[in-house]
Amino acid sequence: MMRHGQAENNVNKILVGRHVEAHLTEYGKRQVADTAMYLKEIPITRILVSPVIRTIETAKIVCEILGSTYEVDERLYEIELGKLVGMNYEEIVQKYGNLFLKFYAGNDPTLLSYGVESFTSVKNRINNLLEELGHTCEDENILLITHLDPIKAAISILLDLNPNSLYRWHIRNASLTILRQESQIYSLSAVNLMSINRYFEE
Repeated sequence: MMRHGQAENNVNKILVGRHVEAHLTEYGKRQVADTAMYLKEIPITRILVSPVIRTIETAKIVCEILGSTYEVDERLYEIELGKLVGMNYEEIVQKYGNLFLKFYAGNDPTLLSYGVESFTSVKNRINNLLEELGHTCEDENILLITHLDPIKAAISILLDLNPNSLYRWHIRNASLTILRQESQIYSLSAVNLMSINRYFEE
């Protein structure tokens, strides 16, 4: 699983969700190209991508470097943010308290009233995709290009993390989270895999 490269909303700390366009920054494009060079060593048979513009831009860079094509899969979508779209992270915390921690706790009624997709829903769609790939793509390397919370959902499915742990766990832009599947059982091999210089720069 690969998170999209740095996008404009990441720099401005604005929640844009699914439907507001936020393009990759120039630095984000370099992040993606850098990570894609690692992927050249791996025989990837399919690339599935979220329909959002920042993930599509990421997929296009990856596919150009790998000489591959991609397929859109809506199960990799960014979470639906409802009334929170367009708000700054700090503004949300000041106005509503730590809704982000509440999000990872489950079906919070306040978040649901704002039209925010529950983390349970995200986990269900990611679990559905992983189960499908486990049955249909055994012994293949599949790249899933997606967003922060779908990746956290996959990690949570495997490790059963509590809300505090999920909240504190940051997934870097254009980093790789590697899941290994054997006999339809997944294990976690790596999180935040990226070039060594980025660990010191970011």
